[in-house]
Amino acid sequence: MRYWLHKLLYRPVGSTQIEHLERGLTKFDDELQVPYLRGTLEFIRLSDVILLRGSVETEVAIQCARSLENFNLRLKVPLDDILLGLPQYPHSDADPDRWISDDGWIDLTETLREEIIMAIPINPIHPKYAKASAADLLGALDEDEQDWLTIHLSNSQDSGES
Repeated sequence: MRYWLHKLLYRPVGSTQIEHLERGLTKFDDELQVPYLRGTLEFIRLSDVILLRGSVETEVAIQCARSLENFNLRLKVPLDDILLGLPQYPHSDADPDRWISDDGWIDLTETLREEIIMAIPINPIHPKYAKASAADLLGALDEDEQDWLTIHLSNSQDSGES
């Protein structure tokens, strides 16, 4: 997902460039593939960097932490990132994925991959279980509440103490 920002690099501070993102199936790596990407990206020229703002909508296939069912989770991923590499400023050893090339191109593939991964909840819950009662959850697991929640307390006679 490359964007050409050459003209924006030489425009006055405060200038903007709007790009619309509309892609189908996108494979970022072996572990992250999304069926679509939609969104608007706004590149804003600041004094010594380009600011990326916007949001991207997509879905990711994940597993529910409660029911262990696979489902597609819709995500709206906010973007707010600094892009480096204006020609009039020296290059540093900063993150190479945030650098605008000398000819004005930026590849946002790695940036978007990272932002999507960070937007995925640590313990995703399928929407049908988000407000489920304990009985509903145990029913989904085919468990009896008594079996599931029973705690056996041993007394001193069972433990062999005298």
